[in-house]
Formats: sequence, structure tokens, C-alpha cells
Amino acid sequence: MRGTFIVIEGIDGSGKTTLAKRLAGSRDVWLTAEPTKGRLGSMLRSGELGDIPPAAEALLFAADRSIHTAEIESELEKGRWVICDRYAGSTVAYQSASMGDSADWDWLNSMQAHSVIRPDAVILLDMDPEESMARVGSRGEELSRFEKLDFQRRVRTAYLRLAEQFGYIVIDASKGADEVFADAVNALKQRGIDASE
Repeated sequence: MRGTFIVIEGIDGSGKTTLAKRLAGSRDVWLTAEPTKGRLGSMLRSGELGDIPPAAEALLFAADRSIHTAEIESELEKGRWVICDRYAGSTVAYQSASMGDSADWDWLNSMQAHSVIRPDAVILLDMDPEESMARVGSRGEELSRFEKLDFQRRVRTAYLRLAEQFGYIVIDASKGADEVFADAVNALKQRGIDASE
């Protein structure tokens, strides 16, 4: 039997990693994330490519995802659950925010259409960017170039547009971790996915 593929999306600091680990529980789950730890993903994470045009960056994220998707497909074929922290929606949300008025929404969606798998469910953890940035700041880590309030506001707007277009499950991520988990389990149950602990 084929496994279940769940994607968790959201702005920085919205609790994606926490929810992914909680949903995994004691199941045979492959927890993964994008950008990946592969060669392309590592270059994108580190910023070693420098200041490149947003369209070029979008293509690199899509290339990393294409390689990652083959790995995801392999795990699903084994019957494993795959829970991914960011997937195709993140490229559209973040790169459209980077491109601003010049963003080509259709191109950002279509350029990866033939190299991704449709998830069984996409959960969007939605919250006010001011609150999410306060969470990020409390980590004590150096902020990335994406972790700026105005930018995160644009990303959130793009995510909500994607949620409406593609039927994402939208969950209020400003709640406590237990409530967010319970909301996710209930929403997944409505789609025929038993994610209870």
C-alpha cells in the first residue's frame, strides 16, 4: 500500500517543524524538509550563491525539489508516511514575495508542475508575521534575509492565495502547540487521514 504524503507550509516561526515531529509520532515516517540537505539545497540554505535574481533562485529551489521528489516517491512506494516541512508552495510564496510586482504567479506554479507529487494534504500554519518574527527572534539565531517583517507579510499573503487556489488546510498557528496539533489531526481526519497519536 502506498504511503501518505503530508506537507506543512507557513511563514518562518509558524511551528512547522514542531507540528511535523508531533504528527510523525511513533509511525514509520520519513521526516524531511526543503531546501534539502543535498548539494543544491545546502547551497541555497548557506547563501553561498550570493545575491542572485529571484527567478534564478526559484529555478534552483525547483531543481532541488525535483531531486527530492524522486526520494519522496521512493519512500511512498515503500508504504511509508512522508511529512515534508515546505514543498512546492514555498517556492511560489517566497519567490513571489521576492519578485514583488514583477512576480509571475502562473510561471512560479507551472515551472514545477511536472516535477512534483500532489500531496495527500497540505497544512498551512497561518499566523500574524509580527508574532512569528517574535518567535524567530527568541531563538537567538542569526536571522536569514527572508526573516524580515515586511517580507513575511508578503509571504503570508501569497500563502493564503495558494491555500484558496489549491485547497490547503489552514490552521491558526498562534494557538499553543497542543491545540495546533489537535486542529491538524481533526482536519486530516476529515480528509481520511488518521494522524492521531
